[in-house]
Amino acid sequence: MGLFNFIKKKTDRDNELPKPSLKPQYSISGHFLYMGDFSGQFHQSPNGRFILAWKDQYDKGSYILLDNGKIKLRTNMTRPNDGSISNSGVFVINDWTSQNMSGIFNIISPDGESLVKKRFKANLYNSGISEDGLFAVCQTARSDEESDSNKLCFFDVINRKLLWKKSPDTGWAKSYLFDTDNKILYLIYDGNRTYRYTFDGDCIDLESFMSYRIYIGGDTEFLKAADEWKEKLTAKNAAASEYDALIVSLNNGLKKFCSPCTQSKIHKLLGECHLLQGNNSETIEHFEIALKINPNIGVKGRIEKLKKKYKL
Repeated sequence: MGLFNFIKKKTDRDNELPKPSLKPQYSISGHFLYMGDFSGQFHQSPNGRFILAWKDQYDKGSYILLDNGKIKLRTNMTRPNDGSISNSGVFVINDWTSQNMSGIFNIISPDGESLVKKRFKANLYNSGISEDGLFAVCQTARSDEESDSNKLCFFDVINRKLLWKKSPDTGWAKSYLFDTDNKILYLIYDGNRTYRYTFDGDCIDLESFMSYRIYIGGDTEFLKAADEWKEKLTAKNAAASEYDALIVSLNNGLKKFCSPCTQSKIHKLLGECHLLQGNNSETIEHFEIALKINPNIGVKGRIEKLKKKYKL
């Protein structure tokens, strides 16, 4: 090759325009994604393929879906918040809307098709989706509309259907995990506390939650939690043995709280639990102690009826 040809080829290469990047340039810092004039919070799918980012700019919000770093969707939404994306690219995102006490829960396909668009007469607290994109949940805040206030809502994504809506026994969760093989929904709380629900909405770990709650506060919280525990067991016609854990907790409460008022109420609850188990002698014993501490505890008539009925 002559010197002239070498220089000509080099010059031609120098004059070539750089090839355009196949992926848009973006950066991530902490919980935020930055891309041009867009900046917002984001969530990445567990397999790393998809990134959903959203920008809550009052009445002028938007979200972006990236597939392997390339923009697949870029859409406006009034007030997008709390997005989560699955390995299949199906994602959930809450629209806080511009109206008070109102929110829209969205489940959207990676192609932008609306699979579920559920409006609530309550603000939306948070949401989640299973890794495979088959199931999703959202939690509403409290509102004046009782039917939508403080509700955990569970959706079947494939059939685009709300399966159930209920006030969660364990309170508002921080996040969610789904075991779709065993049909278990995990509600996750501060301190790595986790409580399981079936895909039918039943709390599997109610006893564990009540045991925890019964010790986190003072005597007022203790009595409230214990009473609610008893009521939940009664409402589901629990077997006699299911009251054992509550009875253990109440006996521990007798050691923890010394106030005569609290002691009398605990003995009354113990008597009621033993009554539900069919233990009449123990029932009368606790009722009599409660009555001795507080003559106005409201068990005198019940003691007389039990003694007369069972000749005790």
